Amino acid sequence: MPNTQKRQELAADFAIATPPRNLPETVSAEVSATEMREALSKAITPVTILATDGPGGRAGVTCSAVCSVCDTPPTVLVCVNRNSFANGVIKANGILTVNWLSADQSELSQLFAGVGGLSMPERFERSQWGILASGAPYCKEAMMTLDCRVADAIEVGTHSLIFARVIATTKAEERHPLAYYQRAYATTRPATL
Repeated sequence: MPNTQKRQELAADFAIATPPRNLPETVSAEVSATEMREALSKAITPVTILATDGPGGRAGVTCSAVCSVCDTPPTVLVCVNRNSFANGVIKANGILTVNWLSADQSELSQLFAGVGGLSMPERFERSQWGILASGAPYCKEAMMTLDCRVADAIEVGTHSLIFARVIATTKAEERHPLAYYQRAYATTRPATL
């Protein structure tokens, strides 16, 4: 049985970890889609184009839901709406590139977001594309590109969470990144201390 001081320390730790019992009645169990979008509009996200080619066809889609998972093995996560044409094509091909756009590429982002209603071949014709080790197309003007093989895909709500193993990288000269913030394109500069 712990001594009195030890019990007090344990009680203090428990009090910190225990949520308050008198929660306001306005706290809801779920957040609406509108509330979620509004909250996330305050977060700055990179703008990328996911591109793929292979037996399933050639496709690309603008994506701001991309993050690093780990560096061993090098893996990223991309989230693609299940209604997106590119979703099924990426899964069928099993390969993709993640192309981080620079500040001067907002028009390209719009094209691959479907603005203008251009066909997939027309979208690719509007910029310079090459092929990387996986066989997936990459944007030659992108700031940086990750060449990937699909490792896994999980369906969550309206999106597919695609885990992609990075097999190669490319990068261009230093440029400012294209970002999305408060429902508009933005860019960043390094902060000074």
